[in-house]
Amino acid sequence: MRIELIQELELLQQSRANKFADELADRFLTSVDAVNEKLASSLSKRGNMLLMLEKRLNFKTLKKLRNKYFKY
Repeated sequence: MRIELIQELELLQQSRANKFADELADRFLTSVDAVNEKLASSLSKRGNMLLMLEKRLNFKTLKKLRNKYFKY
């Protein structure tokens, strides 16, 4: 009877430990996912801004060159 109680207590402790570990892992993964999402979003915005800047610069330089060399 005593051995059975000890085994039951060990199973209960393992169950609680597993539950705590699962909750901790879930919290960690959700925070990591949130950081990854913010990082990807900021990198995407930065990339889009750089592309827009490049398009503007190319358009402005093309316009200047056209006005300088191809006057009608």
